[in-house]
Amino acid sequence: MAAMLLAVISLLGVPQDQRTDPEITWETAAVQVLEESPETAARTLLDWAASGASAPSQAVEDLLEARTETAAEAAAAFAAVLDTADRLRAAGEAPELGEETYREAVRSLHPFFTRLFETETTPWKEEPSDWPMEVEAFDGIWCDSTMQELLIFQNGTCRVVIPWLGYYGETALSVRLRDRSAVGYCPSLEVDIHESGHFAGPLAYYVSGTAEDHFWCNTQAQRFDKLWPVGGIS
Repeated sequence: MAAMLLAVISLLGVPQDQRTDPEITWETAAVQVLEESPETAARTLLDWAASGASAPSQAVEDLLEARTETAAEAAAAFAAVLDTADRLRAAGEAPELGEETYREAVRSLHPFFTRLFETETTPWKEEPSDWPMEVEAFDGIWCDSTMQELLIFQNGTCRVVIPWLGYYGETALSVRLRDRSAVGYCPSLEVDIHESGHFAGPLAYYVSGTAEDHFWCNTQAQRFDKLWPVGGIS
């Protein structure tokens, strides 16, 4: 009987002593974001996204609410996983995964980011000018809960989370700090939201100044509080 079974296995081309992995679910991908290394979680995320599935956003919200991580900790972990996933994709490790399929999967996990809008950030008030000089001064997670805008800067890129514009942080976009001092204007913090490659029609913030825990835009009457990392500009 055993010999017959081995013969059948051989004919079917199924390797011996190898079990098929169970189907990867969004729950698996979400929990790994919080519990595993960015590399491990990113590979699981890519495998799940390749199935063409998406997550029910309310269920993602419920899962995160039941966890012990703060909203900022969960957002920072998710951003790190997405950065790693981008690196893996750039290296050709997920060739079967289409761009829009990937973005749809990431968008469906948006509570990792959008829960931060429940944070009550400080309302804008005019402050003296203190123009920033380097885009690196913005590395971190910044939120304006009044306008429902979240910006995640890292290594010269920005993930934009502005649901009312249809952005959920699924893509790391190019960012620059454009010097306008020659004409007496504060610098323009610009994100290439149209992925033009030359900042055509960018998302722009006219930054009057930066501090350890916030930056402000007097001409736009807007302020962003720094939610991560805590304790100053990284």
